Amino acid sequence: MKTIQKIIVFFLLILPTIGIAETKEIPFTLDDRDRIIRTEQKVEAVNQRFDAMDKRFDQLFNFLWAFIGIFTAMMAIVFGFAFWDRKLSLAPIKMDNLKTLNALRDFAEHQPKLREILKNAGLL
Repeated sequence: MKTIQKIIVFFLLILPTIGIAETKEIPFTLDDRDRIIRTEQKVEAVNQRFDAMDKRFDQLFNFLWAFIGIFTAMMAIVFGFAFWDRKLSLAPIKMDNLKTLNALRDFAEHQPKLREILKNAGLL
């Protein structure tokens, strides 16, 4: 019981000093206002730099997309040209092979050995 009384007396003695500490005003001076203004200006400058960096990144991404588009178009053109050229260059060879095969078929009508060979190869 005595300890509770001691605690209550202790708090009653400290209570007025707590009230004084809470009522003490902290002065806000012109220097404080100037510091806040300078801080806001610095933050605004940093924000402007970030905005400038965002614009640069947007320009870079647009450039990369254009570069990818150009590269893709070039590759499609190269592959298209390669297939077209291959088809164009193989057409005369196919005609020559067809003429040779027809000549062999005609000759096989008179040669039984050649006819047997062409049958086994699946050309007759």
